[in-house]
Amino acid sequence: MNQDQFVARRQEQWQQLAQILVKAQKQGAKRLELEEVQLLGRLYRQTASDLAYARTYFPASQATAYLNQLVSQAHHTIYAEEPQRLKTLWRFFAAEVPRTVRESWRPLLLATSLLLIGGLVGFFAILYDPNLADALVPNQFRQVMPQEGGADWPVEVRSLMGTGIMLNNIKVGMLAFGLGFTLGIGTAVVLFYNGLIVGALAAHYFLAGLSYPFWALILPHGALEFMAIFLSGAAGLVLGWAIVSPGELTRREALAAGGRRAGTLLLGTLPFFVIAAVIEGFVTPMQGMPNGGKYLVALVTGAAGLAYWLLAGRKQSGTSGSAGASGR
Repeated sequence: MNQDQFVARRQEQWQQLAQILVKAQKQGAKRLELEEVQLLGRLYRQTASDLAYARTYFPASQATAYLNQLVSQAHHTIYAEEPQRLKTLWRFFAAEVPRTVRESWRPLLLATSLLLIGGLVGFFAILYDPNLADALVPNQFRQVMPQEGGADWPVEVRSLMGTGIMLNNIKVGMLAFGLGFTLGIGTAVVLFYNGLIVGALAAHYFLAGLSYPFWALILPHGALEFMAIFLSGAAGLVLGWAIVSPGELTRREALAAGGRRAGTLLLGTLPFFVIAAVIEGFVTPMQGMPNGGKYLVALVTGAAGLAYWLLAGRKQSGTSGSAGASGR
């Protein structure tokens, strides 16, 4: 097959590829239809094969030069998108999330306070009347006491356990967030109730003289889990406040703005939940780690999480503005 025959047979598909690339360049690759994306991949592979053929049989021709440019452009369009997405994702978690957390310090403080107040109520309620443990402390925790070396979980089930615990905690966080549409009342109830249960558990083990090993089991993963739940609660309160007090915006506009901020806060919980699940599945149940070591893990992870909230993203934005501090 000579060059003219080769070009005549293949140029229609090259033109199709060129048209898709022009559209991707003008509108962005994300605007391509699903059929166009699939066609782009198929045409790219076929044209790359044509380029290899042309380099072999017509290395100095204009057709080869054209195909080389076309394949290079297609390769850039297809494979440059993924690094950009990763860069955007990194920028989101490294800068946008901590900036939004700092701007939303008031709803975050309120969410933290609600859970802590619930914890204090639960703790002192059990101290006042230990029989309330039947109502406030889940049965499985009333029957099982922590051991000095940690819970004896088989190695093969630790990863599954960590995943299950992570999903459960994400469920609590999603509930606190979703109930923001109840003007934040449902969010407040979820936070208070979860604090109540934790406080009751703490008092139950305190009365048994097991506070030290109990918190050694809770805090290594709990430091980050609590921070994630605080953040989920803050997201729900941001939504509720947008409905209650839209300010100069319409309620719809305020809800849209609050929803964007709340969504950023909620997504910011995911790394915390994932890391906490890994710790809970593998570090917490370690028989060979003394309780003091587990408290050290809690201190390090909690300090790292707090430093991330307070310090990350400051170079990109300078100092955090105070205009959005109310969470509205």
